[in-house]
Amino acid sequence: MKIIGLVGCGGWGKNILRDLLLLNCQVRVADIDGRARDRASEMGASRVYSDMEALPACDGYVVAVRIPDLACVCASLLKHKKPIFSEKTLCLSHEDFDLLNGLGGFEYVFVMHKWHYHPGIETLRVVARSGKIGELVQLCATRHAWVNDFHGGDVFWTQSVHDLTIVKHILGTIPDKVQAIHVIQNEEGLPVSFTAMLGNDVAVILSVSGRHSHKISGVSIHGSKGSAELYNAYDDHITIRNEAGEEKVDIDTTFPLYLELKEFLSYLQGGPKPRCSLENAKEVMQVILKLREKAGLENR
Repeated sequence: MKIIGLVGCGGWGKNILRDLLLLNCQVRVADIDGRARDRASEMGASRVYSDMEALPACDGYVVAVRIPDLACVCASLLKHKKPIFSEKTLCLSHEDFDLLNGLGGFEYVFVMHKWHYHPGIETLRVVARSGKIGELVQLCATRHAWVNDFHGGDVFWTQSVHDLTIVKHILGTIPDKVQAIHVIQNEEGLPVSFTAMLGNDVAVILSVSGRHSHKISGVSIHGSKGSAELYNAYDDHITIRNEAGEEKVDIDTTFPLYLELKEFLSYLQGGPKPRCSLENAKEVMQVILKLREKAGLENR
C-alpha cells in the first residue's frame, strides 16, 4: 500500500482523496482549513495536519491548493525528492517554471492535465488520424459554466487550461499563433470569458466562459469529409457524421481523475512516468501568456 501526502482537500481535493482511497492508498492530508481536515478524516484519511511541513515521509505527493499557491507548495515538497502530482495550472509565469526546474522539478514534478486521460478525447484523436472525416481543418472547444470561485485564477488560468490540454491531445501540439481574441471582464476587471482563434492549417476555436447560464464542456473536430463530436464531457459516446450518415461510438465513462491518479500510482510502483511533465506545464503557460498578451492584459 502506497502512502500519499495530499496537500489541499477542498472542493476538488476531496474527489482526489476519494479516488486515492479507491485505489487502496493510505492518505495523509494537510489543509489549513479545519472543515476540510474534518471531512478528510470522515472520508478515511489516515492522518490530517494543519501544516504541510508536519507531513511525515510519503511515497509521493498530490497537490490541490489554490492556483497561485501551486508552484510554491510543489517547490517546498521537492526537498523530499519524491514524485509530486500537481493540479493545474501549475506555472503562472516563467519565474514559476524556473523555480521548480532549478529545484529538480523536471525529475519529480508531474501535472494533472486530466483531459489527456478522457476516453472521449482519446477517441476523437483516433478519429482525427483515421481519415474517416478527411483532412482535419478545425477544432472547436466549448467550456461554459457559472463560476463563483476561480480559485485565485481567472478564465485563462482556471478554465482554458482544460481546453488547451484537449487541443494538445488531439493535435499533438498547441498552435502558438493567436489569430484573434475577445475577452469579457467583470466589474473588478477580472477576465471571466473569452473567445479566441488560434492556428493556421488547423483552426482552433475556443469559447470559454465562467459567466454562462448553462454548464457544458464539449469538443468537435471538423474535416474535409465530415465531423466528430463529444457533446458533453459526461456523455457515454461520441458522434461521427459524414456523407455516409451518423455513427455513435461508445466510450468508457471512467472519470479521468481516477485514470490519471491510477497512472501516478503505477509510476510509484515502478511503471512508466505520468504523461504530463513540468515541460507540459510550461507549454500551457506560454500559450496562456500569448492569449493574454494578444488581449492586451497584463502578465506578471
